[in-house]
Amino acid sequence: MASRVKQAKAKPRAKPAAKRAPVAKSKAAKKHAAPKRTARARKAAPARKHATTSPPPPRAGEPLGSITCPSGTLGIFDIGLMGYLPRPALEPAIVKAQVPANRELRVVGERVGRGRFADCWDHVAVVLGDGEVHGSKKLGEAGVDFARLVCMDHGALDAWQHDDSLDGLADVMFWGRDEKKLAAATRAPRTREGYGWTDLPVAEAEAKILECERLKAQNKWLLATDFRPHSHHFHALAAARENPNGAGALELGDARMLLFFTSWGDGVYPIYLDTDGDDRPLQIRIQLATEASGAALRAVNP
Repeated sequence: MASRVKQAKAKPRAKPAAKRAPVAKSKAAKKHAAPKRTARARKAAPARKHATTSPPPPRAGEPLGSITCPSGTLGIFDIGLMGYLPRPALEPAIVKAQVPANRELRVVGERVGRGRFADCWDHVAVVLGDGEVHGSKKLGEAGVDFARLVCMDHGALDAWQHDDSLDGLADVMFWGRDEKKLAAATRAPRTREGYGWTDLPVAEAEAKILECERLKAQNKWLLATDFRPHSHHFHALAAARENPNGAGALELGDARMLLFFTSWGDGVYPIYLDTDGDDRPLQIRIQLATEASGAALRAVNP
């Protein structure tokens, strides 16, 4: 659910760089990723280092929520990768930072505020202290393939259930050009996203999705189908979809995590530790507005 981009005068398109290797996506990921942005985001040039003088003081920005990190280690990464990578392969993709373990940490976002992409996030930051930013240290880069990132306690990862239902229930959704034809054939009720069923026992939901897929293939209908077990990922996404800022919090063991949509789609986003004049930590900044992310959106929204 990327933020809607304001239209302005057309600008020259940035020349795309070499393609990155494609990454497989689930149907759920395709549904919730920014429309038409994700495939082209990989073609943009590598993200530049953002100027250390550009971020505002940590007190600025719109509140997205708050997190807790009892282990003292914050992890920032694309949670969609949990469904595709085993833990050892996922670890290098997690950008880690040491944060206070004994208190809540606010998460705020600052929008671009002008031009074609005014509603997109310039950056999202985990606030560690108050003061004026004087310096920045790059912590790493978050590669995004599902248009979303999480800020979560690294120690809570073992409790995460990405695909397994927590309550034995699941939803089945479908939408697209021929959605009404499939709805008539299956007597599916109307939903906010199209048609489908909610809160079905997992076995019944699996039977429904298989029937939908069979009818779709048999009739060559054009539509998307989505099987959604009530996992941690399901609940975090649902909370983010309900939030006007596209961010959803979730309690996970003793920690609270936050999932948010990048608003730019997929890409590679640098992450910095911003400090004050005495080198004290002020915020962990996820820089979302970069030359690469801007070029990617210009390529798909000429």
